[in-house]
Amino acid sequence: MGADRPNGVANYCRRPPQRPLLQKLQYAIWNPEEGTFLGRTPHRWGVIGLIYLVMYICIIIFFSICMCGLLATMDEREPYFQLADSIIGANPGMGHRPLLYEEGALIWYDADNDTQIKRYVDNINEFLAPYENKSLLANGGVNQIDCGTVKPPRAEVCSFSTDQLGDCSAANGFGYSNRMPCLIIKLNRIYNWNPEFFDDPNELPPDMPPDITNYINSTTSPRERRRVWVSCKGERPADVEALGPLRYFPYPGLDETFFPYDNTPGYLSPLVAVQLLKPKLNQIINIRCRAWAHNIQFTESLKERLGSTHLEIMID
Repeated sequence: MGADRPNGVANYCRRPPQRPLLQKLQYAIWNPEEGTFLGRTPHRWGVIGLIYLVMYICIIIFFSICMCGLLATMDEREPYFQLADSIIGANPGMGHRPLLYEEGALIWYDADNDTQIKRYVDNINEFLAPYENKSLLANGGVNQIDCGTVKPPRAEVCSFSTDQLGDCSAANGFGYSNRMPCLIIKLNRIYNWNPEFFDDPNELPPDMPPDITNYINSTTSPRERRRVWVSCKGERPADVEALGPLRYFPYPGLDETFFPYDNTPGYLSPLVAVQLLKPKLNQIINIRCRAWAHNIQFTESLKERLGSTHLEIMID
C-alpha cells in the first residue's frame, strides 16, 4: 500500500485503509490501485532482478577463475601435501583381514560350524578378489608386471600373486576349518614413502622376535634383506603362550619393489599371510602385528597403535 499524493506530494503519514482479511491478503499479493506485485512495481522487480543477475554472473566468473587456477596447480596423481606435511603423516599404519566391522577386531568361531567359518573366509576372499581377478581394477591391471628383484618403471606396477600365500589359500579355506587360521597383513599406503630397511644383520633391534632375526640371518644376499619386516606376537605373556608357533607366507616381509607407492593405476599392496599353527582353543588370544623399518614408529600403547595392527582370536 503506497502513500497518498495530494497535489503531487507523497504523504506517508496516512492511516492505511481498513479492509477485510482476505482483501488484505489479496492486496499484499497484487495491489490494483498502485499496480504493485508483492509490494513492488514490475519496473522495480526488473531492476532488482537485473542487479541480482549481474551479481551472480560476476560470482560465477570469479569462482570459475579460482577453480581453474586451483586445478592448474594440482596433479591428479601427486598430492600437494606429502608425508609429514599431510594429514596422515609419514608413519604408515597396518591393516589385517579378516575384519568384520560388526565384530571389530575379534575373530571368534567354532571350527565345526561351517556357517561361522564361511563369514571369515568370504571376507578374506572379498579382500583378495582384485589380486586374483585383474578386471576388478580400474585399468584392468594391464600395467602389472612380474618385477622379480627390479623396481618397475613409473607407468608400471609389480604384481602380487596369491599363489605365494602357500597354505593360506582359498582352496585350503585359509586354515579356519583345520583350527590353523590365517591372517592377511598389509601395510597402509602413504604416497612417496620409502622404507629405511633393517638390512644389516649386525644392526637389528634387540626386541625383534627371534624367528624374524633368524630369517634375516639365514638370507644369502643383501637384496633379500631389503624388506619391511612383519612380525606377530601375543600382547601379554599369557597370549604369547596361547598363540603358539607361526608361519609366514611367502616370507615375513614386504619387498622393496612395491615401494614407494606413487598412485599408479593397478597398484596392489604386497601382503604377508600369517598362519597360527597351534593356537590354544577356547581362549581369547590378543595379537599384535607390527612392521619393522627404521622410519616406522611403533608404540606399545593400545590406544595409538602406531606401526601395528591389533586383533583378538578365539577358536572353539
